[in-house]
Amino acid sequence: MTPRTILSVAICVIVSLVMLAIGSRYLHPHWAFATLHSLQLHAAAACIVAMIFALALYRNIVAFLLLAGSIALAAHAVIMGQDYTAMATESDANAPSVKLLSFNILRDNQANGEAIARMIAASGADVVNIMEAEPLESHLSQLSAAYPYRIGCGILTKDCDQLMLSKTPLRRGSIRSLSPIFENRFIMAETEIRGHKINIAGIHTTKPYFDEFQTVELVRATLAMEEMQGPLVLSGDFNASSLAPNIRSFFTWTGLRTASYEPPTWPVSLGAFGLPIDHVYVRLPLKIRSISTLPSAYGSNHAGLMADIVISGQ
Repeated sequence: MTPRTILSVAICVIVSLVMLAIGSRYLHPHWAFATLHSLQLHAAAACIVAMIFALALYRNIVAFLLLAGSIALAAHAVIMGQDYTAMATESDANAPSVKLLSFNILRDNQANGEAIARMIAASGADVVNIMEAEPLESHLSQLSAAYPYRIGCGILTKDCDQLMLSKTPLRRGSIRSLSPIFENRFIMAETEIRGHKINIAGIHTTKPYFDEFQTVELVRATLAMEEMQGPLVLSGDFNASSLAPNIRSFFTWTGLRTASYEPPTWPVSLGAFGLPIDHVYVRLPLKIRSISTLPSAYGSNHAGLMADIVISGQ
């Protein structure tokens, strides 16, 4: 075989292995491939590019089949992205809305704590969910002027990791651990915004390659949220995209829905080519009018999210 043929065959072998790993989701999803399942669109797009290059080197039926399979995986990823959505429509134009800010600010980001606190105070958000909130610990008094109600960082827990801030009173607040990997990374509360009772939850799940712990956490979060009747918004760092099989099961279990387009949030250095692993999910009658990343990451490796959520009449 010529060097061109050998390189083409090698690319075909690598792409076929990647496709098999992605395809395992359709038979029996395994946590070992969970990251690749989250990356299905990105990985399939890379496979398409690789197969076009392989075909340029040496044309054969196997390469054409792998190209077709890569296109099918990418197309299905796009389709899956539209399966569990709840977007506001024209009929919701005059519906009352809730602004929510969700941001993993990064535990080691002490140098930007004050700037983040100023940004939050000026954001206009009704509720704020912060992950890895330690850089804000020395700025809580500054934040209390805009957000007099909070859970976390000394309220219901001694640590300063998961944090919920609100302009309106937080009732029935609780904070709990979903697994032994990290403690106190799930907050639930209810509040009243513009005359409507809204259930608010903030979460930070374990990375998906930590055995089955992430799925266990999602199951426990599901059971906890069964206590919360009525409109519900859940936001946080899931360390997985909404394409992940366990996240899609989470939608089925909870009735939560997402935006038709979720902006990439990690790593911020990749910009538009990053992965949307930070999410804002809602349960009817809530719908998402818009969701966007914050103008700056303020030193974090995650982009923060600002969501405009409407209280729809269904």
